[in-house]
Amino acid sequence: MTTLNNFQDIILVSIGAFFGANFRFIIYQKFKEININEYYIILFINCFSSFLLGVFVSVLSKIVFLNFSSQLVLLFSIGFLGSLSTFSTFVYDLFDSSLKIKFFRALKSLSLGIIAVGLGLLLSN
Repeated sequence: MTTLNNFQDIILVSIGAFFGANFRFIIYQKFKEININEYYIILFINCFSSFLLGVFVSVLSKIVFLNFSSQLVLLFSIGFLGSLSTFSTFVYDLFDSSLKIKFFRALKSLSLGIIAVGLGLLLSN
């Protein structure tokens, strides 16, 4: 039974990741077509996904009584938003900015992500 539940969890995360990664790719290509700097595209996508995470967490706390809330977390939060935000890209951008002595840029990226989560939580309450 545990193996079956783990397999279902993997499927949920995989489905969410499939849609999140493709959505990120579409957004990235659309912004690239209008000649927006890669840094700003990544910043926008990561802040947008952080905002959605804040909204999701707030909404989920209101519907926690639902039996499928853990499946929603796996599908949307871990799968979809995890692949949409690609935290590794965000961390690499912070690292790269720090190496180039662009601490303000790194701090701005980190701050905007935190503000986006907070704004999502605030607006959905």
